[in-house]
Amino acid sequence: MPDIRQWFTGLAPRERLLVASAASLTLVAVVVIGVLRPLAASRAAAQAGLEEKRAVLADIERVAARFGPNAGARAAPVQASGESLVVMVDRTTRAGGLGAYLKRNEPDGDSSIRLRFENAPFDEMVRWLAGLQATQGIGVIAASIDPGQDVGRVNANLQLSRGPAPH
Repeated sequence: MPDIRQWFTGLAPRERLLVASAASLTLVAVVVIGVLRPLAASRAAAQAGLEEKRAVLADIERVAARFGPNAGARAAPVQASGESLVVMVDRTTRAGGLGAYLKRNEPDGDSSIRLRFENAPFDEMVRWLAGLQATQGIGVIAASIDPGQDVGRVNANLQLSRGPAPH
């Protein structure tokens, strides 16, 4: 195999210019296609993900402002029924169309309960929680909510409490 430098110097000046230009263009194409395009694509994907997360955060903040701990301070006190939390949750989830999504219903003392919803409609779950707070004085004291299988669906671990939330 002949030496490349020797071959290159053996070319006519015009051919050397043509080969050097082609090599430069090839190098630029490799850098653009192999480095810059993937970087730009990953940046665009990250930006889209960030915008989506900001939209979800704005939704959560709007819901928290409406139904959060300070929202109950403006409302009149509610008289709770004597019904147990387990029975009330079972009855109200069925009435609210959430019974099929409730996968775990575990009492946590006399005035608290832990729930697990899977692939539940988010809007219906929030309406149900707001109704519990407004009509029964039952509030959310802990929540972990993740996206479900479909748009508008969530998997949620909730802890509800009757009366004032523990601090």
